[in-house]
Amino acid sequence: MSAQTQSAPLTSIPDIHALTPGQAAQGLPVQLEGTVTFVQPRDSSLFIQENNQGIYVDFDKNIGLQPGDRVALTGKTVTSFKTDVNASSVQLLDHGKLPLAPEAGFADLIDSKFDGELVKVRGHIISATRDRGSVYSDLRFHLKVPDGMIEGEIAYPGNLSPEQLLDADVEMTGVAGGAFDSKMQMGGVWLDIDSPDQVTILQPAAADPWSIPSVPLDQVIQAYRLGDASKRVRITGTLTYFEPGAVAVIQNDGRSLLLNTGTTEPMHTGTEVEAIGFPEITDDSVWMNHAQLRSLKQTSLIKPQTINWGDASQGKFAYDLVSMEGEIVGTVHDSRVDLFIIKADGHLFSATLRHSSSDATQTTADASLDTGTKVRVTGICFTDPGNHWRDRLWFDVRMRSLNDIAVVEPPSLWTVRRLSIAVTILSVVILLAVIWAGLLDRRLRRQTEVLARQSQEDAIRERRRARQEQQRSRILELISSSEPLPNVLNDIQGIVTARLLGARCWIELPTASGEDPSAGTQLPAGSVTRILKSPDGTVLGYLRSIPQPKATSPQEVDDVMLAGACLAELAIDTRRLYTDLRRRSEFDLLTDVPNRFSMERKLDQLMLAANSSHERFGLIYVDLDHFKDVNDQYGHRIGDLYLKEVTKRMKLQLRSHDFLARIGGDEFIALTPVSDGRADAEEIALRLQRSFEEPFLIEGIQLFGGASIGLAIYPEDGINKEDLQKIADTAMYTDKESKRPNRRGDSRMTV
Repeated sequence: MSAQTQSAPLTSIPDIHALTPGQAAQGLPVQLEGTVTFVQPRDSSLFIQENNQGIYVDFDKNIGLQPGDRVALTGKTVTSFKTDVNASSVQLLDHGKLPLAPEAGFADLIDSKFDGELVKVRGHIISATRDRGSVYSDLRFHLKVPDGMIEGEIAYPGNLSPEQLLDADVEMTGVAGGAFDSKMQMGGVWLDIDSPDQVTILQPAAADPWSIPSVPLDQVIQAYRLGDASKRVRITGTLTYFEPGAVAVIQNDGRSLLLNTGTTEPMHTGTEVEAIGFPEITDDSVWMNHAQLRSLKQTSLIKPQTINWGDASQGKFAYDLVSMEGEIVGTVHDSRVDLFIIKADGHLFSATLRHSSSDATQTTADASLDTGTKVRVTGICFTDPGNHWRDRLWFDVRMRSLNDIAVVEPPSLWTVRRLSIAVTILSVVILLAVIWAGLLDRRLRRQTEVLARQSQEDAIRERRRARQEQQRSRILELISSSEPLPNVLNDIQGIVTARLLGARCWIELPTASGEDPSAGTQLPAGSVTRILKSPDGTVLGYLRSIPQPKATSPQEVDDVMLAGACLAELAIDTRRLYTDLRRRSEFDLLTDVPNRFSMERKLDQLMLAANSSHERFGLIYVDLDHFKDVNDQYGHRIGDLYLKEVTKRMKLQLRSHDFLARIGGDEFIALTPVSDGRADAEEIALRLQRSFEEPFLIEGIQLFGGASIGLAIYPEDGINKEDLQKIADTAMYTDKESKRPNRRGDSRMTV
């Protein structure tokens, strides 16, 4: 069946993989069931697998999925490296086991034979770092396998540290994919792993890689071997340049070395560091790949070498800390880089400050320097690849901060920029003179053109109408925005006042009981009132004005008041509906406490705050005992009233800064900050338990309630939402199981 004639949704992964790029780009409908093998924490996208076939699913909603979940999804096809699915909805069916993972070799993976599928690989870890630039602090690694290299991440590494993995032989289970360039062309093999449960250390490192003897920078090349046979080396020196997760430069004893690093730990230039990695050779230049850095805490001062353009262009000072002088001939500034084109010795070179540099923000200098300024720039001399024996090399002095550029001599008084400013000012003066002459001429003509006065008045009225329409459009924009309602109503009052030639105008909203706030009071003589109503007839307020006698006709007053009332009704009713919808989305309508969505958001906020301030909090899981029996015996109305009473009692037991939410039919979660450790949270849990000591009297029915309660403390019991709730849920079920021989928690009725 062709994509043009297909109307039924695609229901299998092989059918989706069989589409051509042109067919996939048509957005064909998809309905799939499968097992989740990986969930990306950054954007909630996921991989699912069915019958040894895997596929990538773009889904940007976090619904708490985890590997092993069985899901059903709907969406449409999108073209990418292979055909993917853009999901509009994903529904959790149940939780099962992950598919069996076949062993895969590098040739199979680079050939995309297992793309999107769960596989098992074995190899040797040559680099492992925590990505500190990510909110989720995942663990990145490079795994050397026969015939190639695999890059990947462990999304939730838990207590697994890079030191445990480095130089270890491991077996890893994860979803196979590709490392792609910006054109979605495959540039390597990537492995997505969920947790340490999918990593087995077969053989730990024989020795700590950081304990190998350090070598001088000019001897790093001695460990180089063709292919991936190079030996790991360790160096020490002063960090002279650092872009976290990208590149670094280390200098020692007059030598410097460029490093390709995945280290994201915060470090600053001038810090003494040590690094381990593997030597590489490119264009007759030695550098270190898969490098990892550690700070030695000490600092040292490296004095830059003063050089000229000829020395730099011959590559003699490649990756050294240098200082050069020249004249600025051009500048470029954007969100990623400050670039200065500098002329020295009759030649051009560039001096740049990349905002990704570790020291880019540590500056008191100004990037706005005029052309013609003579400056001294200090930084690392990066040279382009080339043959320095045959030709000069283009080089870039890469600065660490704007403090690395200093003014030696300001530009001459009449620079191109200042001449441009002078010409602009002169042009403005001439223009103003022309405008002034025109205004005088217009005034003279208006004095002599008496017969044209009427047409001019018509033009003024037309402009007034246009201005009024602009004001009305602005009010409509404010109604659709987040502007506070009082501000919008003030603007509406202002429009009515202006159109009634300055007449006093005001808007009154009903009292809490829904009455007119001016009822029983004498309104000023000549006042006009228009009642504001919603489409269902509800009174929203009152628009009142006191028109000036003889200034406007009754019909004009009527029209203006009607227009103002329509705008006010729209504003009030729109905000009322928005407030109601927002509350329904965030609160449980039965018990009037926050719902699961609000609890998840509050839990995220508490985790972020706890991570930054090293504080703790408790998650208390409350499940009512035998609530189904109450519904079965007395009906859902009594069950609902019972839930309301339970909620009121529990809220009375909580402190002002505690948080209670209903997350299911008879399930609640309380979030409580703790200062004295677990005992503090256990005290709150005990107080919640005491909410059920006294019976509940509901419409003449006496109910003896009970609840099972579980507690988890962040971060001791879990460092993410799923683990934290799972621990509390397990503790709650343990509490529930302990009560089974004793049925005192059963509900009873007394007539």
